[in-house]
Amino acid sequence: MKKKCLLLGLGIIAGTLTSRAQFSIGLEGGYNKNHIITNIGFRAFTKYEPLDGFNIGIPVKYDLNNWFAIQADPQYIQKSYKIVRSSYFEGINHTNKNSYIQLPLMAHFTFGGQKLKGFLNLGGYAGYWSSSRIKGTQINTFAKEYELPDGAQTPSILDGEPGYSYDEKFTFDSRRDRRIELGVLAGTGVSYQLKPRYELFAEGRYYRGLTDQQKNYMLNQIPRYNDTYVIQVGCMYRLGK
Repeated sequence: MKKKCLLLGLGIIAGTLTSRAQFSIGLEGGYNKNHIITNIGFRAFTKYEPLDGFNIGIPVKYDLNNWFAIQADPQYIQKSYKIVRSSYFEGINHTNKNSYIQLPLMAHFTFGGQKLKGFLNLGGYAGYWSSSRIKGTQINTFAKEYELPDGAQTPSILDGEPGYSYDEKFTFDSRRDRRIELGVLAGTGVSYQLKPRYELFAEGRYYRGLTDQQKNYMLNQIPRYNDTYVIQVGCMYRLGK
């Protein structure tokens, strides 16, 4: 008897949720800034700088009721960064322009009025490091002798030399590069019901990578994690009745 009552109750709940459930699909795009979380204490006069990027996606939302939904955002996103040297190494730099195909999956909580609403997104994501381009300036060891005489003073190791500049596609190494990235996300924003089927939204979102960009290929390895802040806008279209 208890089992029948439990099944009946679950059936009623499932039926209620299903009767109110509806799909929405849309388009989103935005600006992001990516930071690398790592330890550079072993490299003097070196720092990682964040770089700007953009993202574009196709959000799909499944509303279970008027305050809770499940949302997935298949997207293309850039997660780039720059390494800059200072002091004696002034002028030496390296830029990674990284592109990811990413799938965030999140719980979507809504609150507020009928037209203007606030929302909160919480969840995780899986991404694939699809491509990268590297650009920078390094020491041209074939151009001059870089050993300084005793007591010599120079503002930079380049000392007026242009150095070796490069701008090329990055070649992945399966022994070193970890191309699958897993992480967590949180976002908050506002939406406006423009028409019965159309909804505009603006959101700020944070992605925190939990997997190192590198595989464990050497001893005393220093991990690197992506840390990405996103501001985006978009439009959703409700399907069905």
